[in-house]
Amino acid sequence: IKNQVYYTNYDFSLYSDFTFFLVNPIRGDEIHQMEHRSILGYTGSYQKDMYLGSLPLNTTIGLSTRMDFTQVALNHSERRYDFQNIVFGRIRQVNTSAYFDMDLHLSDRWMMNAGSRIDHFVFRFNDHLKEQIDQKFIARVSPKLNLFYQLNPSLRFFAKSGLGFHSNDARSVVLGRSENSLPKVLGYEIGSEMKIGSSLLINAALWGLRAQSELVYVGDEGVIETNNPTKRIGFDLGLRYQFLQKFFADLDINLNHGRLVGTAAGEDYLPLAPTFTSSGGVQYKQTKGFNAGLRYRYMAARPANEDNTIRTREYMVWDLSVLHKSTKLDYGFTIENLFNTEWNQAQFNTESRLKNEVSSVEELHFTPGTRFFMKGSITYKF
Repeated sequence: IKNQVYYTNYDFSLYSDFTFFLVNPIRGDEIHQMEHRSILGYTGSYQKDMYLGSLPLNTTIGLSTRMDFTQVALNHSERRYDFQNIVFGRIRQVNTSAYFDMDLHLSDRWMMNAGSRIDHFVFRFNDHLKEQIDQKFIARVSPKLNLFYQLNPSLRFFAKSGLGFHSNDARSVVLGRSENSLPKVLGYEIGSEMKIGSSLLINAALWGLRAQSELVYVGDEGVIETNNPTKRIGFDLGLRYQFLQKFFADLDINLNHGRLVGTAAGEDYLPLAPTFTSSGGVQYKQTKGFNAGLRYRYMAARPANEDNTIRTREYMVWDLSVLHKSTKLDYGFTIENLFNTEWNQAQFNTESRLKNEVSSVEELHFTPGTRFFMKGSITYKF
């Protein structure tokens, strides 16, 4: 039996200007996003091993509830002075759920994992600007079914499937701004896990994902936009290799092909959906003494709009870490962006206009990625 009770409280405040002087040519389009949130929750589970006839069965059942109490505001701002409300209100969201999960060993080689989860939501938005309260109740059932086949001690195959949903903003649910406020999402994959010799592990999988609709939060307007249904297919490959007793290497490669469903060809790209990503590195690892690691992460260029006429910038960033471990004291340092690469972190396509421009321009906007950055750490264990 496991039980957990938790409480979280935070304040969020962010000034930004995505469009410069597009909407307000005099005072500019700066906005101030604010949120104060308290979260109270409980999660519990009960796990038991038993038999279904002569077949070993591991079962887990669980219950959880989470209550969010949030005050949100979005204001027009100039030089960090708020002069007009765009959004102002309180959100109360309650999510109660129950689930079961079971592993049934059908034979020495076959194992089935099945389960289901039911979620019940209460969404309530008190709009202080309109002086009205909207409330909605929604339930979702999310089943899953997975099969595993152990061909031999070094090779296992699997097939997995599951139904879930996508949630973005409680206001889109109660105000009915999007027809599919909690769109269903179907995921499935087939793959294998292979061990070659005593030092190499390989994981490979083909996967697919279909969503009832795509929800996009428009931060400068404080609204949710919904797109057509989407489909994605992809391939994941992971390698783990121990080439010496204390030296390890890993490599992950991810391919993704995503499109909008029901949209004309050439205009059905998914903005900002990754197409090719990779991460990996080498590591020297031991229980005591010096540890070190060199790692990279790579993101290929990808469409920034539906017709692929504007694309993001690719990047590859390397990080280095060195740590000395002892019984009581650990100390070390980390260097992020080791080679001081210029890269774009947040990237998106939008229409904007500078103060001295006659007409607006649609182009790629970005937040510069962190340059060379070094930090140290010291940990003492009592």
